[in-house]
Amino acid sequence: MRISIKRGIIAGAALVSITGAGIAYAAWTANSTGTGYAKADTAKELSTVDVSATVSGDLFPGGTGAVTVKVRNPNPYPVTITAINGSGAITGSGGAGTCATTGVTFTDQSGSWTVDANARAMITLTGAVAMSNASDDGCQGATFTIPVTLVGASAA
Repeated sequence: MRISIKRGIIAGAALVSITGAGIAYAAWTANSTGTGYAKADTAKELSTVDVSATVSGDLFPGGTGAVTVKVRNPNPYPVTITAINGSGAITGSGGAGTCATTGVTFTDQSGSWTVDANARAMITLTGAVAMSNASDDGCQGATFTIPVTLVGASAA
């Protein structure tokens, strides 16, 4: 009878050992597959609130001046502007008379200007405009509006 008790204890110990190993094995191999989801935002265009020539002195025939570009970034991330290009006819208003021929030209600009997320910025472009001798006399005292296109991407 002693032998059969010993065999029972050994058999029981072996069974507990095998069962415990099976549970441990199952705990380590609990795998699954699936899919995670994320939705990308849609980029919104930068808007130029105002683009007009603002000179550090008076703009005159044969002279150059600065342009101030006011930009609004409606995106939830910063945007870096890498180019500011002229994109249409420059007009003058508020001068001493008729300013049909402005004689004003804009030089396309390249650089790196960052506009923070959901923010506004003013970019000053020194020497970006010039006035030729072809400017009408009525352009004296005028403010010049310069249409521009901004090129940029999300800032890293």
